[in-house]
Amino acid sequence: MVVVNPNIIAKSERLLLRPLTLEDAEDVVLMRAHPEVMKHTSLGTSDDIEKSKAWIQGCHDRDNCWNFCIELLPSQTSTPIEAHPAGPRVIGMIGAVRAPEVGYMFNTDYWGKGYATEALRAFMPLFFEYYSGGEAELYEYAEAHTDPELIASQNVLLKAGFELFERRERDFENPILGWRDTLVCWCIG
Repeated sequence: MVVVNPNIIAKSERLLLRPLTLEDAEDVVLMRAHPEVMKHTSLGTSDDIEKSKAWIQGCHDRDNCWNFCIELLPSQTSTPIEAHPAGPRVIGMIGAVRAPEVGYMFNTDYWGKGYATEALRAFMPLFFEYYSGGEAELYEYAEAHTDPELIASQNVLLKAGFELFERRERDFENPILGWRDTLVCWCIG
């Protein structure tokens, strides 16, 4: 069972990465209910908050899962309410979904703004510190899987220091798209 130490956080210019908790279920369900967010995952969409809570608990119950929420930091010139007037507190998630595999997802309202690259750059030092062979298993690399049609995701990975390692043909059965190829990208620690 892995529950992230609440003192482990990362900050970037615009983002705070903090441990995923059951209290985040309301914001998580906003992502899990959106067809475009879930399109390239093995899970279908769900707007059931109890299923999102169970999914979060499942993340905590697995030894190879180490997940964080992504929040916007208040800007220097605005109050937190002005910075986040009607949006969710959690705009995305990032973590080791099955270590050494890392992944992320974002609320669609926050796509195309550079947040994924910024979050991944902030997360990778946490990943390599945590998976340094002390408390957790040793991994000298992280890998990320993406669909060949997800050019934006491939660009995020490249900007964050990942390189294409291999293309696996028809190795992933997607519930919506059928059998898909997978691009496997590696980042060396």
